Amino acid sequence: MDYLDYYHLDVGYMLSFSFNKMKEIGVRDIEVGDKILVEAVV
Repeated sequence: MDYLDYYHLDVGYMLSFSFNKMKEIGVRDIEVGDKILVEAVV
């Protein structure tokens, strides 16, 4: 969240590569305070 604060942003994006066979693939929004983080797991 410090990254979003530094650049004065309200929405951030994160792409995660997971090689775990039990992973949950997809895109989801995570709200932290007044910020939104969009996470994509592939």
